[in-house]
Amino acid sequence: MHSVAVVPAFLVATAFALPLLYLRVRAIKVFHGVALAATVVALALSSHTYAHVLSRGAPVVYRMGGWPPPLGIVYEVDAFSALLAAYTALILVFVAVYSSWYLREDPGAPYYYSLLLGLEAGLIGIYYTGDAFNLFVMIEVLGITCYGLVAYYRNSREAVEAAFKYAFFGAMAGLLYFLAAVLTYSSFGNLTMGFVATTSRPIFRYLYPFTDLFVWGNVTGAVVLILALSLWTFTFKAGVFPNHFWLPDAHPAAPTPISAVLSGLVVNAGAYTSMRFLYTIFGVYDPLSTFYELSPYFKAVLSAVGAFSAIFASTMMLIQKDAKRLIAYSTIMHLGLVFTGFSLGTELGIRAATYHILAHSAGKALLFMSVGVAIEVSGTRRISELNAVGRLSPVVGASMVVAALSLVGLPPLGGFFSKFSLYQAFIEAGRFELVAVLLVSSGIALLGYLKVIQPAVFGIPPSGEGARRLGEWSLRASFLPLVALLIALNPLLVSWLLDRASEAVVYADGYISEALRSFVEYFGGVSAGG
Repeated sequence: MHSVAVVPAFLVATAFALPLLYLRVRAIKVFHGVALAATVVALALSSHTYAHVLSRGAPVVYRMGGWPPPLGIVYEVDAFSALLAAYTALILVFVAVYSSWYLREDPGAPYYYSLLLGLEAGLIGIYYTGDAFNLFVMIEVLGITCYGLVAYYRNSREAVEAAFKYAFFGAMAGLLYFLAAVLTYSSFGNLTMGFVATTSRPIFRYLYPFTDLFVWGNVTGAVVLILALSLWTFTFKAGVFPNHFWLPDAHPAAPTPISAVLSGLVVNAGAYTSMRFLYTIFGVYDPLSTFYELSPYFKAVLSAVGAFSAIFASTMMLIQKDAKRLIAYSTIMHLGLVFTGFSLGTELGIRAATYHILAHSAGKALLFMSVGVAIEVSGTRRISELNAVGRLSPVVGASMVVAALSLVGLPPLGGFFSKFSLYQAFIEAGRFELVAVLLVSSGIALLGYLKVIQPAVFGIPPSGEGARRLGEWSLRASFLPLVALLIALNPLLVSWLLDRASEAVVYADGYISEALRSFVEYFGGVSAGG
């Protein structure tokens, strides 16, 4: 299944090609077109991979250089990772369209798009990889491109300071995960996720005794330390408490399309990797797992992290005067809700968390981009000074309102159904305090969103050049599909996809079996050939 490997490679190749192309071509419109075409190709390839995984009914394993696991690096894509990769590629198409409006004739556009495509490669690589060290590489690719994009306005002291803070603590977080990867190799003798996962499943250790050959030392103690180091990194990437401090500075300082990507997509990588490690690799929430005894501690810690993030961030929204900082705090709140969902250790909790990732990604990208129009036209991020772009552009105004209502959780938008799924998961698990967190944080956040919507939709309309730019086609082309997506995210259309994704996470047998089968098939073929 070569499209699995092609997507990140194609994006990286295009990212490197753009600055070289700029040496010969100076027309900025060319780079808008190339970047958009690249995101469309990435969407087609990732969608093809997703369709193949669903039709196959099992994860797809791609062996880099033909080497089998655990000797070589593999991509292993299941219904969960394939869904998030395709969804990420979809939203980035609309971000690319919006970027053409935002950047216009900016001479830095080739470098901007180079970093943006590198960011997409890092994100999809995180979702696709089945190797713990390759995950470190992809995290670093994602981090480096993010740091560069946050500092895109390099003449701005705010942007440079925010990027430095993000990069400094991001490097520290990356180092912690690197130490976790080293400890994984020293304890389990390999870095293939599917192979490491056999250690926690006695049935696979019985069926494939060779997986125990390199296991050494106190495995339970090693797992605790590996998860502690890894989750510190993953919570940093997700921007939840106590590793949220970089986010309110970095997201506002970046160009608005990048704010949308950081808040709507990049933070999802932290949630995804947390779920992958807790459920698939180490089986902390699996009653048949060797490490199931650890589940009460991780439930308590992660639910507390999520709940505090949701209440704290929604409260902070009320005191913000900067529109982008307000929306950035909203991201911390929603990722907190995602963490409370998968901390439950239930299939319904994983399903609800995945649902909320999808609804939040579309809603947050749309809100950032629509509010970004008001910021560009008004020439300020100060909430009280925003012009009412909604008065002159119904598309922009409606998009802003729809995005905010979905994030609050009002029907019939995707955010309502995802929050209702979280509510059901909390009730099923008997965690009524988390129901209160969900309702209270959503209510407080509504007041925060209204602070921005009132001046940007119902205030004083803009005039001059800013007003003329509101009618450009690129705004309609980027906003209307996201509005439609938020409406389409209802249970009638997405329940089956969510069921397949949550099953892939909770029931890791298929993920483990495919990694082992790839190993056995390779050496069986070698023996037969010999």
